[in-house]
Amino acid sequence: MGTVALVGLGVLLPSPAAGALDADTTPPTAPADPRTSNLTCTGVVLSWSASSDDVGVAFYDVYHDGQLMTSVPGTALSAQLTVVPGASWGLYVNARDAAGNVSQASPTVPVAVPQCQADTQPPTTPTRVRATASGTTVTVRWTAATDNVGVTGYEVLRDGATAGSTAGAGSTSFTDSGLAANTRYQYRVRARDAQGNRSAPSAPIAVTTGASCATALCSVTRVTTETDLPWGLTTLPDGQVLYSRRDTYEIVRLDPATGTKTVVGRMPNVAGTDGEGGVLGIAVAADFASDPWLYVMHTSSTDNRVVRIRYTGGVLTGTPEVLLTGIPRNKYHNGGRLRFGPDGKLYISTGDGQNGAWAQDLGILAGKVLRINPDGSVPADNPFGTPVWSYGHRNPQGLAFDSQGRLWEQEFGNSVMDETNLIVRGGNYGWPACEGTTGDCGQAGFIAPKHTYPVAEGSCSGIAVVRDGLYVACERGTRLYRAQISGDSLTDVQQYLNGTYGRLRTVEPSADGGLWLTTSNYGDKDSIPNNSNESILKVELGR
Repeated sequence: MGTVALVGLGVLLPSPAAGALDADTTPPTAPADPRTSNLTCTGVVLSWSASSDDVGVAFYDVYHDGQLMTSVPGTALSAQLTVVPGASWGLYVNARDAAGNVSQASPTVPVAVPQCQADTQPPTTPTRVRATASGTTVTVRWTAATDNVGVTGYEVLRDGATAGSTAGAGSTSFTDSGLAANTRYQYRVRARDAQGNRSAPSAPIAVTTGASCATALCSVTRVTTETDLPWGLTTLPDGQVLYSRRDTYEIVRLDPATGTKTVVGRMPNVAGTDGEGGVLGIAVAADFASDPWLYVMHTSSTDNRVVRIRYTGGVLTGTPEVLLTGIPRNKYHNGGRLRFGPDGKLYISTGDGQNGAWAQDLGILAGKVLRINPDGSVPADNPFGTPVWSYGHRNPQGLAFDSQGRLWEQEFGNSVMDETNLIVRGGNYGWPACEGTTGDCGQAGFIAPKHTYPVAEGSCSGIAVVRDGLYVACERGTRLYRAQISGDSLTDVQQYLNGTYGRLRTVEPSADGGLWLTTSNYGDKDSIPNNSNESILKVELGR
């Protein structure tokens, strides 16, 4: 049996032996009763009750919030984990047998890691705060604060309210975008440390914006709020917007002019995963006006699947038509984005189902970009005679086409790098041997990403292309990146809305040449309906 390296973690995932998948296709049961003990500021022990399997459990894989921490033999029922002081994590475990079948996840155990030393002393106040305006964008800069333990970031106040934040002691600038023209704003900056101590605000500095937008992002308007997590979003030919509520399984129509929301139907046969499953991506084809199908990817009790349902008279009608089943599901790593290409085909991003080896297995639909006809059949020119279009992906949640008809993909890394990839027919993008540009990336045939982001500044989900500007919505990074597509490269990478609206999940083109953005701040990882407080934002673009 071979091994597959999980880069950045020192973990080797055994790959299935030849013929093993044919002999054993039954996954183990989910581990039960996870519990923690011996919690310190640097470590914790996670224990669980054994899974069962028709052949035998070979390994247990331990995660926090979708990131693999370690793997232990199937005879072990606990793991000593390294943690980060001050972190709030959700720990869980999956069982895996020798054939590579992976169980569903155990329940999640929350853990609040204590700091290693008590600290009640705030940082010093930032000094030399200055601000400059370029059109409707303001850049604020300051001199770093100091702290008895360490500064972890800064908060920027605009007219007394928090406009955004930066992370890291050396992050001494902030760009505030989408402001009103010819308007005076006052800024202050305060420093924070790891235990939440905040300095006094700096002395105020005032600046007046210009008469017009001079940057890529001109204005941001909160069109509506949501108590459930808005995941997929698409614009209809009449300019109305449809979006999915992940955990209530509903499809909602949004009037962009008024912000009025109307539930147009609830998707049947959907099941959550106690994580990131539910109603995910949605899309409509170019012929929607004459043939009004709404395409939906959702989690069921057994798999992830793609269906389509009629949208007529302003509501969902009839029974969904199942187009594609058998996409592995798990607590996290379900992928979920749908996008119609200029070729009229439907492209689908799928996660690896928390089993990295599946991303390299062409017989399994996990860890792939898939391509099907609108009726669910396999196009004759697909590279492997199956729905698989590309493979070697970890958890892709962004798909977008540029003006040349090329497909770009955004992919979550594990602990090192996120990737923006240019997808080609039959391409292998390297996971799990290669994460971004780290690990065993030199293997023949692996295709390198066009750009990478550190996970701490990324964890990016959706992407959109407008006038060959590629926009990337990031969750952990709490920002929107913009890169210019130049040939087959991404250049002039800029960042906007850094910390202004929190975690950004979905970005989609709007009918008027701008963007739609959705946030993912609360209830992001729990599958609990209406356990959120989110925004749907409209972005006006310049140049």
